[in-house]
Amino acid sequence: MKPPLHPNPARAFTLLELLLAISIMSIVLVAIHGVFFTAIHLRNATVNAVEAGLPVEQALEVMQHDLANIVASTNGVLIGPLQTTTPTNALPDQIGPDFYTTGGEMDGMVPWGNIQKIDYLLSTPTNGVRGPGKDLIRAVTRNLLPLNQPPQPDEQHALLSGVQTLTFLYYDGTQWDPDWDTTQQTNLPLAIKVRIQMAAARGVAAGGPLELVVPVDILLNTNPVTALQ
Repeated sequence: MKPPLHPNPARAFTLLELLLAISIMSIVLVAIHGVFFTAIHLRNATVNAVEAGLPVEQALEVMQHDLANIVASTNGVLIGPLQTTTPTNALPDQIGPDFYTTGGEMDGMVPWGNIQKIDYLLSTPTNGVRGPGKDLIRAVTRNLLPLNQPPQPDEQHALLSGVQTLTFLYYDGTQWDPDWDTTQQTNLPLAIKVRIQMAAARGVAAGGPLELVVPVDILLNTNPVTALQ
């Protein structure tokens, strides 16, 4: 009589096979960690770049809106002239002339219209954080009815921090001029260029200036009005 047949015992992994599997898994995990770390680093760099450029983009958008709606008058009764050489009632730290624009919003709660006076200032930061450069301030005067303008604007708010210089240039059709005076010249410039130079941070070289060119389509009417016969 033959002895009963026993099934073959289950074959286990050897120590060498376990070490080889662990080594392969470690290499795969290291590769996955490297790809994941690179993706996180790129994401953080992109977010930081977007957040750093957002204030600049918003400031240029506000200035573009102001200059695109610029108006001026030679008589200076309601809308003051555009003068860079002899501005009247200049504010402390003011950069450039007074800009009279029609970009104001009427909300039904104030007695004045959409014409407002805009002044740009470069002031030392007052929030306790002394970084490189100055703050670009936008000052708005909405009440233009008094003959003697109040010494302070109705509101001021910071547009951009870390600004080194702010320059306005005016295009006369052939060249860019740093000065303009509508009391001596018959028209507004054909375009206005804004040049902003940001201050260099510590250990980082300053980049090139930011430039914004805004065409001006408004011409002053100098033709005399004659009575109909």
